[in-house]
Amino acid sequence: MPSVFLSYSREDLALIQLLAAELKTCPGISIWREQDKIYGEQKWPKVLGQAIADQDIFLLTWSKNTEHSPLVEFEWNMALALGKTIVLCTLDSTRLPSSLSSIRGIPINNIKKIAASLTGGSFGGDAARRSEVLRILDQIKSTEPEHVLKATVDLINQPSWTVHGNVIQGDHVTVQIGEGAKQSAKNLVEKWRDWVAFAVGILGLIISIPMFMEPSKNGGPELGLSAPSTTSVNVEQPKRQALGGAIRSEGSVPLDGVKVSLPHFKLETTTDKFGQFRFEVTASDQETVALLAQKPGYQTYEADVTLGNPALGFTMRKNP
Repeated sequence: MPSVFLSYSREDLALIQLLAAELKTCPGISIWREQDKIYGEQKWPKVLGQAIADQDIFLLTWSKNTEHSPLVEFEWNMALALGKTIVLCTLDSTRLPSSLSSIRGIPINNIKKIAASLTGGSFGGDAARRSEVLRILDQIKSTEPEHVLKATVDLINQPSWTVHGNVIQGDHVTVQIGEGAKQSAKNLVEKWRDWVAFAVGILGLIISIPMFMEPSKNGGPELGLSAPSTTSVNVEQPKRQALGGAIRSEGSVPLDGVKVSLPHFKLETTTDKFGQFRFEVTASDQETVALLAQKPGYQTYEADVTLGNPALGFTMRKNP
């Protein structure tokens, strides 16, 4: 049975509790999320790093809240440094940092796919890195999340810290590579730069030639100014666009069973257990349309929204 380290922001706790409850019903999955108990300890960076190392898989929930959480950033950097298997669960459409951009996210409402990813892959991490990462974390004395993150970066970024010539490139954590590999990379960049400069020069020459040529009376080209070209007017075509998001109550609890409609398109759907909804419509790019949300016992929510936005978020208030 794989044990899963669940990384999340406390601002998303209502959604995380639903996710954890759903995953616990899946056979063969054990969820670990005891970060809050660890953060109060004097040596929490090492203890938390140990906890991440001890679990088989690292499940990262990504949202606008986790993007700005130094604690979550510390956790996923540790997962990278330890070579853990990372499964990414997306709560909204917040852009990923470059270090995680190669991982394909799974929407939180696709429990079946998340569970399959947690049970169908390779487990563990790089045993050779484990002791070294924990040794580095043991040197950190601060308990402030921002200071811990910076101290971790400073320690791991030392040139002496190498792992079999591999590179772990993150926004904040980098394992250095050998000088030979660095020189090869430098030579490759220099060659690429020379070729780009040559190609740009040739392209500029090709583009500039027609500017000084125009048809002569006998049909051959001669020097001069080119005749005015006919400019075509592009008519914008309607395109398929998504519109979606999540609806919560005043206590940030996901609201299911909310009837969401787009009157202009005569479309209607209902939010799921995570309070999420989604439409697919064909219309002008980023057209503004009216959205209506209704649920018994709650005040009706009305707003003008822009098509192409799959990460709307709003709160519905109970009737007075």
